[in-house]
Amino acid sequence: MNSLRIGVIGLGHLGKFHAENYAKLAKRNPTLLKLTALCDTQPSGEANAKSFGVPFVKDYRQLEGKVDAVSIVVPTTWHHAVGMFFLERGVSCLIEKPLSKTVAEAHELVACAAKSGAMLQVGHVERYNPIMRAATPYFGRPRFIEATRISPYPFRSTDVSVTLDLMIHDIDLALSVTQEDPIAIHAAGTPVFSATDDIANARLEFSHSVANVAASRVSLKKERKWRIFQEHGYLSLNLLDNEGVFIEKSEALKNGDIDVSKLSLASIGVAALTFQLEKLVKRVVLKGDKTPALEAELLDFTRCVSEKRKPLVDGIEGLRALQVAERVMQGMRKL
Repeated sequence: MNSLRIGVIGLGHLGKFHAENYAKLAKRNPTLLKLTALCDTQPSGEANAKSFGVPFVKDYRQLEGKVDAVSIVVPTTWHHAVGMFFLERGVSCLIEKPLSKTVAEAHELVACAAKSGAMLQVGHVERYNPIMRAATPYFGRPRFIEATRISPYPFRSTDVSVTLDLMIHDIDLALSVTQEDPIAIHAAGTPVFSATDDIANARLEFSHSVANVAASRVSLKKERKWRIFQEHGYLSLNLLDNEGVFIEKSEALKNGDIDVSKLSLASIGVAALTFQLEKLVKRVVLKGDKTPALEAELLDFTRCVSEKRKPLVDGIEGLRALQVAERVMQGMRKL
């Protein structure tokens, strides 16, 4: 089989990273993929194309018949139009998150992919975050999830609210971890710099768990943290620093061999209590591998297209995340 001809539509901040990673992957795996063309409405994109030694076009429609798969990294309002053009022609698409601006448009994209047989993947890149991948074997039945995602004002991607811009990452992760849709949602948010919400908080209530998700794009620092409380353990994950910890009840505690109610500082002293705590829990330090999330995502995308297999985050998964995000926005209390 010939290597996949890959194109990148949109060469803004994120689109450039798509192009760079495809070029890197093509150099390592020339029989798997080839970066064939770059597209952007801005003339500055031509310089990027020249640096990669690939053709540049200003109109994505000029790529008809010239690509087998594309990354669509244009503003969210254009996801539907550009995605439909390629999916209708059987070209597999990785569409950056959110899948589209509305649930109705997302349904059309999913239906079009099913009809044409093209593969549709959605760019929920946090599924490929190294620390999330390292933590996956320790996921159990969650009871309580706390997710925080904050960053300084980006001066881009403000055509949509912070719910679609940032929070949707954690909505997707929560749906993945709980394996169900929320039965109730409570949310609040407010605009600060843009015309849409720049800060938002949502409480997603599932049948056996609750997820509190906070997002802000008007903070002074970047932070992406996840905490998951499970029946027999606790996960604390730092998605930016690629580190985390899993703390689990010991077998003795699970089996009832130790009665915690009988342990106290007054009766046994600090040193003895510390010794007992080592019997109560076991601690596993987590560290993700060094493969950047976007690189892992794009490699998986090309392999899924080549091997004709379902991607980790297909159109249905992207649609589910968007449906929940839309419920968050529709029920959001404006502060």
